Amino acid sequence: MDRFLAMQTFVRAARSRSFTRTAAQLGISRSLVTRHIAALEQSLGVTLFNRSTRSVLLTEDGASYLQSCERILLDVESAERALTQGRGKPTGTLSITAPKSFGTLHLADAIIDFAKAQPDIRVSLTLGDFTFRAQDFVSSGHDVAIRTVDIRDSSIIARRIGTFQFVLCATPLYIAEMGQPKDLDDLAAHRCLVHSNSAEYDRRWNFTGPQGATTVKISGDYLSNSSLALRKATLAHLGIGLLPRYCVADDLVSGALVEVLPAYRPQVHPILVAYPHGVAPPAKVRVFVAFLAKWFAQRPEWAQPKVRIRDNRRKR
Repeated sequence: MDRFLAMQTFVRAARSRSFTRTAAQLGISRSLVTRHIAALEQSLGVTLFNRSTRSVLLTEDGASYLQSCERILLDVESAERALTQGRGKPTGTLSITAPKSFGTLHLADAIIDFAKAQPDIRVSLTLGDFTFRAQDFVSSGHDVAIRTVDIRDSSIIARRIGTFQFVLCATPLYIAEMGQPKDLDDLAAHRCLVHSNSAEYDRRWNFTGPQGATTVKISGDYLSNSSLALRKATLAHLGIGLLPRYCVADDLVSGALVEVLPAYRPQVHPILVAYPHGVAPPAKVRVFVAFLAKWFAQRPEWAQPKVRIRDNRRKR
């Protein structure tokens, strides 16, 4: 048994919870994946997975062994990278997933600049919603995820490269017809436009105001998982929107939208670039992360107190 290869196969299977997906990711047959896992289990004298027709789940022994394998593989890849660092240029396909609205309006510009700076790297950008599920991300095969919500998962390293704020806004016509809210309690009498992919889907919005942090319950019959769609609905006088400032900055400047209750500030959201912690990131990922950190740091609209790396692994 090639123990190192078997450990790599085991780690992939633990993340994807599927021998079939593991085989596709490694470019080997499913039967070979099964043999690698079986050989490990026989050698260790334990059962690593509980198998079913739909998925494979780690046993308690398997979860413990996974932590050890990830550390070993990371150490090996770090050692190899240290020996080869500086040789040649980063190459290959860099697969990125990002939120649709943020990706379309702003991230695309950064990635275009990256593609020009790194012509030997082929970029594949997939845009979707801004929620993040570590298991889905790892099993998808993407190298990097850009997200605008906090990530707290022990299998992910997330680097904060910027911040942005939401803004409460409406059209002047809507305010003229429905009245100007004087405080947060007045929102209960207004049509509020709800983002259906966020925590606000439970119809509670969080603000920081003169009296500190507060939460308000809102109502409304228009929901969307797209900030761009909610912006259009707000511009169409359907109600009050809680939108990313980067989506409506021009509308606020032109007067098409006006800020509502400016004394109350919605929470600040991070811009994160995330990748799995179990293996050392390849050169193409390291170069991309460094490029994004610099790109956003050079633009004051994304300013943050400092760039930091969050390692969600438990401290031992």
